[in-house]
Amino acid sequence: MKLEKGSTIKDIIHFQVHRNIVSLYKKYFEITEDLRQEHEAFILKLQEKSLDDLDLKSIDYFTEEKYDNIRKKILDSGNDSIREIEKALDFVEITLKEDE
Repeated sequence: MKLEKGSTIKDIIHFQVHRNIVSLYKKYFEITEDLRQEHEAFILKLQEKSLDDLDLKSIDYFTEEKYDNIRKKILDSGNDSIREIEKALDFVEITLKEDE
């Protein structure tokens, strides 16, 4: 979304809400990526210390599929929030008071 010169107050509010929600789920992606990296480091440590016959893949819960599922949930939640706010804004007329 892009603001143009002369945008309405409603457009500005819509833009700011959209921008902030996108920022929110980008932060969730960063947190999820941090968790993924910590998990991978944990698995490497286990491999170094574990018995040779232990199959670490069989106990690895943070799979690529799990990671992708978490990303999808974050995106779906953010997009649902944006749609709900946009729906609510459709029922709102915003005006500014003029100095008297």
